[in-house]
Amino acid sequence: MTNWSSFQKGRSALDAETAQRWLDQVSATCSTLNPELIADLFTDDAIADLGEVVVTGKEQLRPLIRQRYSKYTYFDLKKQLRVLSGDLVVCDARLRWTSAEQPRLQHTRAIEILQVRDGRIARWDNAFVSWADTAA
Repeated sequence: MTNWSSFQKGRSALDAETAQRWLDQVSATCSTLNPELIADLFTDDAIADLGEVVVTGKEQLRPLIRQRYSKYTYFDLKKQLRVLSGDLVVCDARLRWTSAEQPRLQHTRAIEILQVRDGRIARWDNAFVSWADTAA
């Protein structure tokens, strides 16, 4: 993962290019669908507010990650940086996916606010909408 320590200790300002590279790494990790690798993206005390559920701590987040990522049969995630301010990264996340329950291509768009500490997600706020592909 991108080394954020120099940015967080004030030695240099985090730039948009570095933040986008970090988001690309996060997307690639999620695309492995490996729940342990995905959980490692978060700090031990991470807070995740996903609208329908709020969890505190990596141990509470781990089962949610397992459940969510185990269902996918196809998964294509892209995150685009929209705002960068200090340790906050705001991105537009776009996901195309299928699952056994939803074999028709699905789309999800999310706006995410990620608070980053030591290169890991310390807080994940996510607002999303999903819909089925309309192509026949």
